[in-house]
Amino acid sequence: MSLNSGARGFRRAPSLFRNTLEQVKTRYDSLQTRLDAITFPERYKGTILEKWAMYWKNLVIDYKEMVIDTGRTMRDRPVRSSVYVSLLAGSLYAGARNPTETDFYEQFRRSYNELSLVHPTCQNPDTARHLTFLERCHNEGILRRLSLGVVSFLWLDNYDRGLAIYKAICPYLQPRYLTFHERIIDVGFNGKFWILERKMVDYDINEENL
Repeated sequence: MSLNSGARGFRRAPSLFRNTLEQVKTRYDSLQTRLDAITFPERYKGTILEKWAMYWKNLVIDYKEMVIDTGRTMRDRPVRSSVYVSLLAGSLYAGARNPTETDFYEQFRRSYNELSLVHPTCQNPDTARHLTFLERCHNEGILRRLSLGVVSFLWLDNYDRGLAIYKAICPYLQPRYLTFHERIIDVGFNGKFWILERKMVDYDINEENL
């Protein structure tokens, strides 16, 4: 593909968004016309009803200007607009696919069931140790999930949430931010937890028996 054809592709890419923005602009114009047509009797002027109507009218005008400026920017800088739209779409997709704690336990149970179908002498020792470690952490109640919107971290707390001893509730003995990375045991992204996924590779191969 030549550079000229690539440039033309970038110019055509924002056309769909420009058309969409034009449709939105038309709807805002129609809504603004309706708001302008609203008139209040003299007895309602200066009351909260008139102020409420002016608030929504100004809000529509502000959004209309934003849509016009966005369309103008996308027309003048199509490459940058394509990059921004791609980043926004990627962030929205990653946020929608950000795995939850329920997703982790479903993945863990599925992995545990798959490993249990393999004879102990054929199981991968690394996989077996990791699943046993996760099971012990779950039984102790120290597994926690931290969500950053597009990615999740599975980390280990010091104590169970229901524990009420001094060490568990003292704010000065809580996990420190500087050493938080040492507590992370898995990373969730795009619908799965990747360390658990990696540990399940060749789960039915015991290299000691080869």
